[in-house]
Amino acid sequence: MPIAVADPLPPELRPQLDDALEIVCNEFDGLDPHRQYHNAFSRVLKPDPLGRVMMMGTDQRDLFVPLLRRAVQTYVPADGHIFDFGAGDGQTFARIADAVPAGTTVSIEEPNPAYLAAYQSFLERQPHLRRGAAVGSSIDDLATHTGGLPEPASIDLALGLLMLYFTADLSDSLCTMLRFVEPGGALFTVVTDEATAYGGSVLRSFIESGGDTGDNAGHLAAIDERRRLLAPEAEGGGNIRAEARGSGIDVDVESVRQPSRMYGHSFVDLLAISNIGVLVNVPGTEKFESAARVLRDRPGEIGLRIETDGARAGMWSVVQPQWVTQMRRQ
Repeated sequence: MPIAVADPLPPELRPQLDDALEIVCNEFDGLDPHRQYHNAFSRVLKPDPLGRVMMMGTDQRDLFVPLLRRAVQTYVPADGHIFDFGAGDGQTFARIADAVPAGTTVSIEEPNPAYLAAYQSFLERQPHLRRGAAVGSSIDDLATHTGGLPEPASIDLALGLLMLYFTADLSDSLCTMLRFVEPGGALFTVVTDEATAYGGSVLRSFIESGGDTGDNAGHLAAIDERRRLLAPEAEGGGNIRAEARGSGIDVDVESVRQPSRMYGHSFVDLLAISNIGVLVNVPGTEKFESAARVLRDRPGEIGLRIETDGARAGMWSVVQPQWVTQMRRQ
């Protein structure tokens, strides 16, 4: 059984946390947001050298990839079309590429040029797949993007995997994505429930201590909006159905909660991981001080524990639950 840490952090562990804070502040101070995101997310993407789990830093992919594989089998025919929004560098798609039917076209949207190029390079190495559109745009700019996009209502399966945190208007972005999906196809999304997750606790701590994200009220409201639109109905969600209908799109919605977690080999990793969301765009190191406060004063709130079983035995972990939502267009 994992060893849970109750509030507050035991005194004998606090020197480790203080040292970790100094290390993280030294590492991230002065880096631009892209580099900060890369350094933080590299902790999440650490591969398991023995291949026992997908990544050492999180079990989020371990949990949603089986559902994504099932969605591919359900919605994508031979010679079909997948559109991956906010696609990153293709590492997630690589987990399901072998399940994608031969002849499938894969289009991607990704604002980071390096990630876009890496994803395209990956697709070139998949002889059973066809490269589609490669759009260097953010989801917010997609509606006004001219040229090179797939046709509306032409996509069998659209993907929005852990990328909906930076959109200015979540409802509008979801409807934009759904417009590309043909009747009978689906949009598959994954988002973290930041109201109960470690990342959300750090964000609230930062704001409560006087920190400025540039739009504190807006970022907190966005957490509630993701729940309202994408959580299961039993958790107050499912409202994307009505929002889509208001845009002339009818969808069936199925959402499940997965009790995923973030893992780190030390407090250094956990502090760095706190910087993969909204706070990545906040300069300075006060955000890491906020993360340290949460770990020190409210470890019970974030489910801080030491793993004792499985591939991640000996690692620290915190809660980072997610919702997997499938919207089938009628």
